[in-house]
Amino acid sequence: MFMIDYVKPEQAEGEVQKIYSMFTPRIPVPEPILLYSASPRYLQRHVDMIVDYMQDDAYSPELLAALRFIGASSACFGFCTLFNRKMLGDMGLSEAEIDALATDPAKAFDAKDAALLAFAAKSIKEPDNVTREDLDAVRAAGWTDQQIYEAAAYSAQMSVTGTLFRTFAEK
Repeated sequence: MFMIDYVKPEQAEGEVQKIYSMFTPRIPVPEPILLYSASPRYLQRHVDMIVDYMQDDAYSPELLAALRFIGASSACFGFCTLFNRKMLGDMGLSEAEIDALATDPAKAFDAKDAALLAFAAKSIKEPDNVTREDLDAVRAAGWTDQQIYEAAAYSAQMSVTGTLFRTFAEK
């Protein structure tokens, strides 16, 4: 699967096993998480970030999946694009709503979340074109600067994951 040593689920021990146990047989350990196990401390940091956002009431599971989907699809990261597409579908979004996330998130989300998703999409696709007016619009929707930054960073993290995945994937 990867050209670098990583921890397979059946070989996991200690902290890596604890992280892998977060996944159920219905949702096996995602391939990017397997890759991150090449560095258990990096895996731990990555999972800590994900868990932290999952515990923050400002971000619903649907919003987080949409942010990941926008980031993955913008970064041409097939695995996570498909994974989050399926997750969003399981959460009740239609194919048309998922397809419109980067261009018209209001089709699937309320105005507040749609504003944040639209900003995250622009921050990934056109970072040099983000303006104060863009930020003011997201603030007016009810998001703080910290939340705006976190959403953009969370989406952009998919580019890092995609780059590492493509670097180390068996060709």
